Amino acid sequence: MSAPLRFRFVTSADRLDRLPATRAEVAFVGRSNVGKSSLLNALAGQKRLAHTSKTPGRTQLLNLFELGDGTTAVDLPGYGFAAVPNHARRGWQEMIEGYLLGRRGLVRVLALVDGEIGPTDLDVMTVEWLDHHGLPFTVVASKLDKVKPSQRANRRRDLAAGCGVDAHEVLWASAAKGDGIEELRGAIVGWLRDGVDDRPIADDGPATGSPAASITEPTASASEPAAATPEPPAAVPLARGVLFGGVVVEGDPADEHEWA
Repeated sequence: MSAPLRFRFVTSADRLDRLPATRAEVAFVGRSNVGKSSLLNALAGQKRLAHTSKTPGRTQLLNLFELGDGTTAVDLPGYGFAAVPNHARRGWQEMIEGYLLGRRGLVRVLALVDGEIGPTDLDVMTVEWLDHHGLPFTVVASKLDKVKPSQRANRRRDLAAGCGVDAHEVLWASAAKGDGIEELRGAIVGWLRDGVDDRPIADDGPATGSPAASITEPTASASEPAAATPEPPAAVPLARGVLFGGVVVEGDPADEHEWA
C-alpha cells in the first residue's frame, strides 16, 4: 500500500520566474470542473490541501506544492467556464503556456479528462498541444466512480481513442472512492525520482513563453559564423481556429474558451 504524497503548499505565482526552483516537477492540467483539486487532496490524503469549489474557475494562479525532497507539483488554472474579463484570461494563457514551455525540471504533465463524460474538444486540443510541443504527458481519467462498472471497458477504450493514446497509457482514478489513487501515487513518485537524476537545482529565467535555453551553449569562434537561432515551434493548428489556451477566432464570440 502506497503512502500518501506528503505535499505541502508553498506558494502561488502569476509568472514562471516567480516560482521557486525544483529538482523535478509534475503539473496538473485540465478543465475547470474536472476535479484537479480533489485529486490532489486524495493523492496527499488530505481534505484541505488544495481548495475545492463548486464554482469552476477558482484556481487562477500557478499553485506549487512540495514533497520535502526538492521535488514539486503544480496545479494549473483550468480551461473553460471563466466568467472574467478577456484581458485577465489572456494573461492566464501567457502564464500557463510560459510555464509549460519554460519550466526547467518539468518531468510530466498530467492531463486530466472527466472519465464520466469523456474527452471534450478542449481536452483533445490540450493533448494535441502537449504532444506538438514534445512535452511528456499522461492522460488521467478522473471520476471513475461515476462510470458504471458495466460501461467501464467501453469507456476506457473510447476515452483513450478520443485522446489519441493507447488504452493502457491512461490512468483512471476516483478522488471520491480512492480507486486508482495508489497506482497514480506510484506513477508520480516514479516520474519524480527518474526526473531528479541528481541534477542541481537551478532557477528558471524570466517567463517568456518559449522553451528555456540550455544551461551551457557553445560559443561560435571568430572564424565560424554564428548559428542561426532556431525558431520556436509553430502553434499546432486546432479545430475551429482554437489554440491551446487561446480564444476562438472563428464562430460565435460567445463561445470563447480560455483558461479558467
